[in-house]
Amino acid sequence: MADASLAGDYPRTYRLTTSLRLLLTVVGVALGAGGVALASIPAWDRAADGAPLLIVALALGVLGLFMLAYVWRWHLVLNADTIEVHGLFGARRLARAQIAGRRLLTVQYGQRVLQLVPTEGARPLKLSPSYLKTDAVYAAWIDALPDLDALDLQASEAAIESNAELGNTPEERLARLAAARQWARALTLASWAVAAWGYVYPRPYTLAVLALALLPWVAIVFTARSGGLYRFDTRRNDARPSLAMPLCVPGFVLLMRALQDFGMLDWPRAVCFAAVAALAIGWAALQSDTRARAQPAVAVSVLLALCAYGVGVVVTGNDLLDDRPGNDYRVEVLSRYMSRGGRSTSYHLVLAPWGPRRQPQAVSVTRPLYAAVPPGSSVCIHQGPGALGISWYIVRGCG
Repeated sequence: MADASLAGDYPRTYRLTTSLRLLLTVVGVALGAGGVALASIPAWDRAADGAPLLIVALALGVLGLFMLAYVWRWHLVLNADTIEVHGLFGARRLARAQIAGRRLLTVQYGQRVLQLVPTEGARPLKLSPSYLKTDAVYAAWIDALPDLDALDLQASEAAIESNAELGNTPEERLARLAAARQWARALTLASWAVAAWGYVYPRPYTLAVLALALLPWVAIVFTARSGGLYRFDTRRNDARPSLAMPLCVPGFVLLMRALQDFGMLDWPRAVCFAAVAALAIGWAALQSDTRARAQPAVAVSVLLALCAYGVGVVVTGNDLLDDRPGNDYRVEVLSRYMSRGGRSTSYHLVLAPWGPRRQPQAVSVTRPLYAAVPPGSSVCIHQGPGALGISWYIVRGCG
């Protein structure tokens, strides 16, 4: 039951925040005005477009009206023992007795969503706290519900505290858990630091690549020797710390370095070696985390993430460990172009035939090299046989 001292405060009605209502109203009006403007174009101006233009105008008008109706229709009604959410096409009502508890979820772009979980099989009721204009009565009503996140965390800690394999006493087991959390934070910070080093300024190059290649194995060793205190998934409300970042992040940077820094002349062979490397580290990771191995979805996610590691470590290792002499070529730059995708830009040179390349072909290069070699100039290519027998090449300036 709700606090009796607040009984006289019900029912309470809550709407969207003033700023959000204003924003959605402006957008709705703008959409509706755009639809009207399109529909008002004289028939001779839109004769070539015909129906498609009218359909777009109608869609904009309907969307604008829908947004305006939603803004002024949506509201939440709070009673002592019920909560009701009224939307454009109906209302959803839950009695307090039907609510098992509340959860706070983080969704896209860091937005927080309050989830009221029913005791039975009904779908949860979701609210966005930052979008609601609330008060102390609302806060007291919500806070009185069981916090399911806290209960899950307590249950996870209790399971660790009662696990005799982790220590002789509950205090010793909790101390091990605290130490594991500290190590997990340190390894996670190390993974991001090494990733930044390898991505932004990998100098000395061999040492940066070696750090990226070894860090996932460090995470595996920690997990294998912890007696189950670490995990490789990111399950909510689990007291055990996760080593997912040091396991997976270095592999993606290795993959980026491999694709950006080296060219491969025998990709089928490289992919075969990469598959073996990915399966080897994936098997070791799942052997060290028995719970991940027991959950097919987590196991598949780990293996897929480590495919990047397999390609990265094979390509970079094949090139860096290659101590046999290769061939050098001076090659003409026929043209160049940039490719923009999302937030990144890649730079390409179209090179004349050279060595095993019998046709002109584009290669990806760094921005400084792209800027330094206009069409008609030359670049120097070193081709090596590869430590694993995978022929590779690297493009450099000839200065």
